[in-house]
Amino acid sequence: MIRTRSLSRVAPALIAGSLIFGFAACGGDDDDDGAAGDTTATTAAASEGTEATEGTEATEGTEGAAAGEASVEAFCQAELAAEAAANSEDPASAGPAFEALVAASPEDIKPAVEQVIANAETGPGTPEFDEPYAEMIGFVKDNCGFGEINVTAEDYKYTGLEAEYPAGPTVVTLTNEGTEVHEMIVLRVNDDVTETAAEIVALPEEEAFSKVALKGVAFAFPGTEGFTSTDLDAGRYIAVCFIPQGATPEVMQQLMESGEGPPGEGSAPEGSAPEGSGPDVELGPPHHTQGMIQEFTVA
Repeated sequence: MIRTRSLSRVAPALIAGSLIFGFAACGGDDDDDGAAGDTTATTAAASEGTEATEGTEATEGTEGAAAGEASVEAFCQAELAAEAAANSEDPASAGPAFEALVAASPEDIKPAVEQVIANAETGPGTPEFDEPYAEMIGFVKDNCGFGEINVTAEDYKYTGLEAEYPAGPTVVTLTNEGTEVHEMIVLRVNDDVTETAAEIVALPEEEAFSKVALKGVAFAFPGTEGFTSTDLDAGRYIAVCFIPQGATPEVMQQLMESGEGPPGEGSAPEGSAPEGSGPDVELGPPHHTQGMIQEFTVA
């Protein structure tokens, strides 16, 4: 069965079974050439655009406005790059991408971005992380011109997920109206794959991930919203929740305090109480087996 990780969770090891708790792997080696190169290229391109705009004949006011627009564009691209780095097969590459995100942040949103990264280890479900992350995503929604996917999670189904969305940068918002913790993992199915969503997620992890690519994860406690942003290319997609039945906020807290980690990491068999977590922690089958799995297309 697929087990994932993601960026909308900022903490490296904070979540599991879905990675969806925040910017996964916020740390990372500063000398990681892969993500650093990609992000640097994006930032450099934005900077070149700014220089070119400033070099044209225009009033100082026009030049200032153009430079400001270029700065926002650089931030938007850096935010996408940071999300992508956190979802990559090499979580350590997220470090340079997050550094680039801070460097590209306009002054009015930079404090929130810095707080998101500084509070990565406290993770989702805490105001220290949730409030600045929501502020950052709000800035993206208001200024980046990204498309939006807005979905409601209940026990146990998604509502509001449409059959088709346009390709391009997209912000996913998951509103949790259930009583348990929910997530929406976004997987792109490889073009040559013919199996259904249910058939894919039932495969062993390695085989399943050979058929899909992780594009993002939105995670939310009951009564809250979770977010992720991602660049969606045309193709077939799966929205799925791997969190096990019975994962209430209280159970999540007990699991974290016991040192067993969040549900879904494979630390305990489904339907059993993790060792050391107490008899009151009982987990059932993954939410997708109860109906939280849907396909959609991007064109």
